[in-house]
Amino acid sequence: MIDDILKSFVQFAKHVLLGKRPDVILFYPQHFNRSVDGTNPYFAPLVKLCKDNALHYLEMEEPDGGTPQPRDPQCMKADVFFWFVTVLRKLIRSCNKNKSQVVVDRQIAKVIDFLTFHKLRAKCYVTISNSMIDVLAEINPRGIAYDYQHGIIYNGHEGYFVEKNVVTLSHTLANRRILLWGDMYKKCFTTVQIPFNAEKQIKVVGYPITTAVIEQKERKTIVICLQFRSGGSYELHANMHDMLCECLDVLKKYNYKVLLKHHPRFNDVYDLSDITQKYGFAEYTDFQMQELVEEAFLQITWNSTTIFEYANYGIPSFLLTDERLDWGETTFYQQYYYPLYHNEKLEFVMERIASKESYGQDCVTVKDWYDSAYAPFDKNLMLKILKGND
Repeated sequence: MIDDILKSFVQFAKHVLLGKRPDVILFYPQHFNRSVDGTNPYFAPLVKLCKDNALHYLEMEEPDGGTPQPRDPQCMKADVFFWFVTVLRKLIRSCNKNKSQVVVDRQIAKVIDFLTFHKLRAKCYVTISNSMIDVLAEINPRGIAYDYQHGIIYNGHEGYFVEKNVVTLSHTLANRRILLWGDMYKKCFTTVQIPFNAEKQIKVVGYPITTAVIEQKERKTIVICLQFRSGGSYELHANMHDMLCECLDVLKKYNYKVLLKHHPRFNDVYDLSDITQKYGFAEYTDFQMQELVEEAFLQITWNSTTIFEYANYGIPSFLLTDERLDWGETTFYQQYYYPLYHNEKLEFVMERIASKESYGQDCVTVKDWYDSAYAPFDKNLMLKILKGND
């Protein structure tokens, strides 16, 4: 940690003293380095557009000590930036607890702008998971700060809504925008209360990750994408643990290999050592999705972006949902109209997909559903955004 802070300080000092103002600043947390080579796949096409069009860009990586994902050596380490903001937030809040986060970050942005001699003023800022969006947006109020979708969004999602139909204060401000993967996600914002101009503040730029071509072969692996992650309550995790055990009790009747894939922000928040001890046919994996889809014929999860990602490869998902955790019902069935296995038991699904004919039908159905929801990556629109011409 200390080494990263020192390296970050040197990188920042070099930029402030010798660098020039960037056209674009890309800012994201370390846990998004999810590609096979340990880079951020969501920003890869943005970086390429900047390089191909001679846009001066600065890619800043926020540290996350709890993630297994590596640091990207091509990025500026934002450790100094991150800890400076974190400390100032605590200091300002200790003096005035009634200030909103937007107001606090606006004050911090002015300090950073002064200390960096305006070298972080850019026309365009792009973040993921709203990381530092208010600080960056206020460093240069004449620039535009965009949050780039990285997972599922629904009406009421805490990253964008205070409550259902009420967008957060940050996303109502004039120089904030939201970049979405497809029109289906845009519908989540069409019923929000004013002040919010969906046509102006939301841009559908498409899905940035290229779908790899996978070898067509017999697949006999079930992937369970776990959702134990930092920020969840003990009760939530206990319910997921029970539902996972019930799921594995069903799967042990079938001759399939089961791979358990942790959430990127698992951070050992819940003890799951009993799972592989009790269910010898299941094992944890560190493989990335691009590797898992080569063997997977079914995914199981609660409420995850992976449902879309696997659907892109024509791989169906079974959603764990009941009165304990109804995410799958309220999000995927009610808002996204997921076309498979609604109100069906896992036993029924396992029997259905044992038939090559019915399984083939389900693969086509789920791929059609994905294609109706996701737009191709729009290079022209994204380039316009990066140039500050939005």
